[in-house]
Amino acid sequence: MSIEKVARVAGVSTATVSRVLNGNPGVKPDTRDKVLAAIAACDWQPNLLARQLRTSRSRMLLVLVSSITNPFCAGVVRGIEEEAEKQGYHILLCNSESRLNRESAYLQLLSGKVVDGVITMDAISCLPGLTTLIGNAPWVQCGEGNTGYNASSVTIDNHSAAESAINYLSGKGYQRIAMISGDLRYLYSQQREAGYRAAREGAWQAVVRAEGLEYQAGYLAMATLFAAEEKPDAVFAISDSLAGGALHYAHEQ
Repeated sequence: MSIEKVARVAGVSTATVSRVLNGNPGVKPDTRDKVLAAIAACDWQPNLLARQLRTSRSRMLLVLVSSITNPFCAGVVRGIEEEAEKQGYHILLCNSESRLNRESAYLQLLSGKVVDGVITMDAISCLPGLTTLIGNAPWVQCGEGNTGYNASSVTIDNHSAAESAINYLSGKGYQRIAMISGDLRYLYSQQREAGYRAAREGAWQAVVRAEGLEYQAGYLAMATLFAAEEKPDAVFAISDSLAGGALHYAHEQ
């Protein structure tokens, strides 16, 4: 089986088949569908290694996540994969647990040209080590803002978002609004806690920093809040997993 036969079956040129395989956005959707259908009908597997040697591009992206069990990470990965496929790329997902030695092993795929770029979801405190490992390769950091590292970044205004959440609760009439914060190695934790304190300036405050980002950590943090003499009437949790654990404890009470 060859690219020439796929082209004949699809009724297009071999150049068009090559553009489809390389994810060229200039191919019309109906033409792309014809080529993909021909590939399926012929049961053809392109020689990806040969194409990589010819073009010096693998069309693979390395995605490093700290914990794939974190609902936030899982949602971001789904979005990355969907957009990557639209652009003709595939992803290689690695659960790094934010351990630099593990990330170092994965990032050797960059120097070996196995992947064309890397997307990370690490704490801001991990970025100096990653900068050394990644060098000048294409790099996007998700969730944590770019604070001068050699990476583009995708994030939100965490400070304003936290303020908005607290103002919403205040507007509902809640007066003792507590916060379950998280690991301050993460920039978003620092920024959301600062937003909470700014919104609660001069008002009742209580902050508990969870020992981790997991469901159980939220459960234990809520137990700490409930054990205080003056209990909150509303709680702002820094993440969905912590909020889930906190709600579990609250319902038990």
